[in-house]
Amino acid sequence: MAPSPLRSFFTRSSHYQGQVDVSNRKSGLGKQSQSNGLLYEGQWRCGLRHGYGIMYRKLKDTELYVKIYVGDWENGKKHGLGIKYYNHGKYLGYWEQDQRSGKGFMWFDNGDFYMGEWLNDRFHGLGVFLEIGGNRYHGQFSGGLKHGEGLYLHSRTGQIQRGFWTDGVFKMGEIEDWNRNQVIEPTIYPIPEIKLANFPEVYQSWIEEYSKSFTV
Repeated sequence: MAPSPLRSFFTRSSHYQGQVDVSNRKSGLGKQSQSNGLLYEGQWRCGLRHGYGIMYRKLKDTELYVKIYVGDWENGKKHGLGIKYYNHGKYLGYWEQDQRSGKGFMWFDNGDFYMGEWLNDRFHGLGVFLEIGGNRYHGQFSGGLKHGEGLYLHSRTGQIQRGFWTDGVFKMGEIEDWNRNQVIEPTIYPIPEIKLANFPEVYQSWIEEYSKSFTV
């Protein structure tokens, strides 16, 4: 059934202006201001924010409002595609039940940038994290930390780190030089050549042991 014409009513903590259904619940298009400084304009269903809408926050000691979320809602929660404005940056991507989940982009005010997969409001899955200084990580994340296989490019010192991380800590892999003479701050510490000491003796010993395993 189509929503009714515009209504206006107050509660102890809010003021709603908009359409309602036959049960006098907010449904259709409407605007609600709250005593905590939040203002929502958009679609409603069964008394909850549902569909497309914009949430604003009132600036302290002013009559000005700033956007804090623009996008999809479902049953009162951010769900679907949306943009969220934080004090420390901006997120553009998908949401599930008020949390960043799915693919998304995050711009941080300090200059860092992340693009990739999210789960429960944290980096999770495959992603790329670019640091303001130019270093970047490509690989797997879990719970907001580097976790799994990845590649870290030290762009200022000219080295590439490949391997596996656990809870943000590099556990196993290799480091190699990369454009060492063309970077801003090339490291003064060369990566030593890795070789087996006493190779002839070790090799002969290994051959003898290996041969024994095939002796009938």
